[in-house]
Amino acid sequence: MQDYVKYIARRILAMIPILLIVSFAVFFLLRITNIDEVGIIIGERQSTEELKLRVTEEYGLDQPKLIQYFNWLKGVLTGDFGKDYTSGQDVKTLISTRIPVTLGLVCMSSALGLTFAILLGVIAALHRNKPADTVISLVMLFFSSVPSFLVSILILIIITKLVPGYSFVGTFSNTAEFFQRISVPACIMALNQLALLGRVTRSSMTSQLQAPYIITANAKGIPKGQVTYKHAFHNAVIPVLTVAGMSFASAIGGTVLIEQIFSLPGIGGLLVSAVQAHNYPVVQILVMFMLLVYLIMSLVVDVLYVIVDPRVKLK
Repeated sequence: MQDYVKYIARRILAMIPILLIVSFAVFFLLRITNIDEVGIIIGERQSTEELKLRVTEEYGLDQPKLIQYFNWLKGVLTGDFGKDYTSGQDVKTLISTRIPVTLGLVCMSSALGLTFAILLGVIAALHRNKPADTVISLVMLFFSSVPSFLVSILILIIITKLVPGYSFVGTFSNTAEFFQRISVPACIMALNQLALLGRVTRSSMTSQLQAPYIITANAKGIPKGQVTYKHAFHNAVIPVLTVAGMSFASAIGGTVLIEQIFSLPGIGGLLVSAVQAHNYPVVQILVMFMLLVYLIMSLVVDVLYVIVDPRVKLK
């Protein structure tokens, strides 16, 4: 256990310079176009010199860009993410109300996608070059080729026709309503992950089933189920974990289309609208949040490697 703690601590410390470098790059790249931030904040209100001066001082825009960056970084480290340029709302409050929707959507879709991908991938590998393998491979190829927005529209039409009373609107005021709103979008997102992870599982499992140690185990008369799941699957699942972890992280940013189609108030749609409105404080925090998810998932996958395969050592 002590080794795990030391390894995780080292990895967390290694994340800090990455986060700092990216935050610095994002902050200055967003401002490279010299967009009038004061004008964005004032919006359609009647502009006066007095108002411009007050807004400039309130948001610290009268200071050099480097000082602005350090002030923003200091605020982030103390829990102050700044104010939304377009609404004046606290960025922390704005994002915190949307993160549960996106995380719920991604967690449900990832759980469904991974479960069925492993199940179908193993079945396809065990029945390689047989009708079951062909059917499963064609289904995976179809869902990996068809855009998710097209699948979303088709499913919307089908559900509207077959289940006229089904509602895609709600306030997320309770758990039942929350799951009702994200269940269909999560299933659609899961189809893409199922196609990717299923093919990885099939390929990895097929490779393991043809390995010399499996041939030896079969020759020794070890029961087929034990050979398949205790030996072959145990080793085949390692590359699946890598893809699944990165797939989870990329799904955070990949919710944009789904959230737009199903009118879900998540961070994907918020990021798009913030970029379009040059709402820098929101864009900065969301980019850093997505990067943090990538780094955390990378750490989780590395730790899972050691748990699944004792031959892998923590370094």
